[in-house]
Amino acid sequence: MRLNHLDLQVTDVARSVEFFEQIFGLELQSNRRSPAIAILGDGTGFVLVLQRRDAVCYPEGFHVGFLVEDVALVHAAHARATAAGLEISPVEVDNRSTRTYCRAPDGYLVEVGCPRTRSG
Repeated sequence: MRLNHLDLQVTDVARSVEFFEQIFGLELQSNRRSPAIAILGDGTGFVLVLQRRDAVCYPEGFHVGFLVEDVALVHAAHARATAAGLEISPVEVDNRSTRTYCRAPDGYLVEVGCPRTRSG
């Protein structure tokens, strides 16, 4: 079994599309002008659906996590988020992984991590 898609509720579809394209490299697969829904993909089969809601409230600790194959990709995502002026944690390194957490437009966290077994 593998994850097919994730559906996130957002207050501004265009702003969230820009966030996931710019920082995480996802590609829009639907109509860019739709204020109600957007479908993005990672090129390997994962689909992220963004649906507009007037108000959203994610619980404390909720986050979305992306795995990358190289520590350099964690640092690259950190650099893109920093350059965009987004709220992002310092890059953390421990026995499990190298990772960083970026705050999405609707307040939830998005993690980018490289497991220790995959790179340095």
